[in-house]
Amino acid sequence: MRNFLNQLKYFVILAAVQVFLFGNIHLFGYATAYVYLLFILKMPRFATRNEQMIWAFALGLAVDIFGNTPGVNAAAATVLAFMRNYILAMFIPNGINEDFIPGTRVLRWGAYISYAAISILLFSFVLFLLELFTFSMPVHLMISVASSTLLTLLFIIVIESFNRQGR
Repeated sequence: MRNFLNQLKYFVILAAVQVFLFGNIHLFGYATAYVYLLFILKMPRFATRNEQMIWAFALGLAVDIFGNTPGVNAAAATVLAFMRNYILAMFIPNGINEDFIPGTRVLRWGAYISYAAISILLFSFVLFLLELFTFSMPVHLMISVASSTLLTLLFIIVIESFNRQGR
């Protein structure tokens, strides 16, 4: 029960920060930071896929409702949650079999940044593809995906570095 309440608190904080702060920042009309992805990235390793997808869908839906976007965050976050364990498995060090929360303490900086970058790239590609709903503007799509991925990754690295120092 305590774990659920901690997850719920983290959920509400990241949804609020995304909607009220980062949802209003669009650098050069392309880049938007999606820091709420930190919730999906930091879910415990052995959380079931269904549990991950339900949390991700709910978080994406909350961002969609309060950010006035038509379900694209919910869809992209759910796709990320579905693929997260496959992506995470590429970066788990040998000999680690226990349940853990992915972060720089377990994965180290290089592996964590790679895990986060691939995850954010997947999310951004799905999000902007659904938002544009066409391949007819590939340059716009790629600029939006790349810039949002880099901006989101930058904020997640900053948050993770502060989080690491607190432990």
